[in-house]
Amino acid sequence: MERRYPIDEEIQIREQLRLLEAVSVAPFRSLPATRERRPTHRETRHQPVSFRREAPHIPSTTFGAFGLYRYPAKFIPQAVAYVIDHYATNRSRIIDPFAGSGTTGLTAYLYGLDSELWDLNPLLQHIIEAALADPSLLHIDALIETLTRSKAFWLPEWSRMDYWYPEPALKLLGKVWGYYHLEADGSLRPLLAIPLLRATKLLSYNDPQRQKLSRSPKAIQRVERLLREGLESRFYAALREEMARTVQKLLEYQHLLDPACKPAIRVQAGVDSSELAESLPDDARWDMLITSPPYLQAQEYIRCSKLDLFWLGYPEETIRELAKRELPYKKVEPFEVLSPTYCEYAEQIQESHLLRLYQHYFFSVAKTLTLLSERIADTMCLFVGQATVRGKRIPTDVIFAEHFTALGWRHEVTYIDKIEARVMFRSRFNPATGIEDHRMPTEHMVILRR
Repeated sequence: MERRYPIDEEIQIREQLRLLEAVSVAPFRSLPATRERRPTHRETRHQPVSFRREAPHIPSTTFGAFGLYRYPAKFIPQAVAYVIDHYATNRSRIIDPFAGSGTTGLTAYLYGLDSELWDLNPLLQHIIEAALADPSLLHIDALIETLTRSKAFWLPEWSRMDYWYPEPALKLLGKVWGYYHLEADGSLRPLLAIPLLRATKLLSYNDPQRQKLSRSPKAIQRVERLLREGLESRFYAALREEMARTVQKLLEYQHLLDPACKPAIRVQAGVDSSELAESLPDDARWDMLITSPPYLQAQEYIRCSKLDLFWLGYPEETIRELAKRELPYKKVEPFEVLSPTYCEYAEQIQESHLLRLYQHYFFSVAKTLTLLSERIADTMCLFVGQATVRGKRIPTDVIFAEHFTALGWRHEVTYIDKIEARVMFRSRFNPATGIEDHRMPTEHMVILRR
């Protein structure tokens, strides 16, 4: 079975939990009422940092609710905690227009700060609902017994399900997902969704190590082995472990919470952030924007989570329309990017399809952030990576810093953090180009102030 945590995180978590047990509430409540402005010195405009070490009150990147769901290119909670510790006040309202798996909101919640989260992927809503659910409602043994006896049956209305699952797996999954959709009450569904999704992956021919849906010999061998060893017993054993894992992670997360403080997390999932930013009411205002926009060449999150969305009940037409609205495919109107560096790198891209991808990325993301910047009272924090186009690394952080400086924002600092782990790709060569894959060695947090 899958380990509960990666090996290198287990020791760290044990040590941090010992420290956390010595206090009733972790130190998330010391934010000041106001912040003094820091002087800006050009020689310190770029600073190396290790967010993981600078935010020790969050034991690991997958601690508690932050590790409920395996989401590609996740925003690490320590990065959010760092900027809240250094730039927020105890009354800051935060928005994340590219919220992904909800890291910004779940971190702000620990500090008692209200947040608003937007994302095209509807999974965001399910992750947040699970993270804030009451784990005491999940009675594992009784629920497993109920699932085995349930007569309900439900399968996604998708003609290709039998391509991704063998027939015995679909019969079993139809039963457990039938209970989820047709019999489970509203308070139980958020707690059951994540364990069911994780256990369901075991029965699929899809390779979870790849970004898009992809059958692989390794995944096929895994499913065939389960069929030989007893599909039902192995599945329920895995589901039981996933339920126990969910309970543990929610208890870990809740250990960090102040029970007297109930901030708001407003979620708008399954929506295009650029469209939302254009249609905001006049009174929509926030103090901070903290976000990690999609990477330049890793934007197909709907395709990555398509099977999960089907099991959660989203119809094929909805998923198809969401996929069309992802950056590589949606229609993007030109937008002026106020950055000499943007223009310089655009001139160096020879292939038209790559230039179009480059332009559409910055048109869309810069426009969304620019519209929102007019409604941010104090600070914008943009966590970006320097992806490559044909082997040339694009300084995304510099482009955004130049653009918003031209709009009157002050670029206070860019923190540079070494990337220590990845879950998206594991091949030496880029499969599309055959060029050796030079992974991003660092990620950059651009801090912009009014």
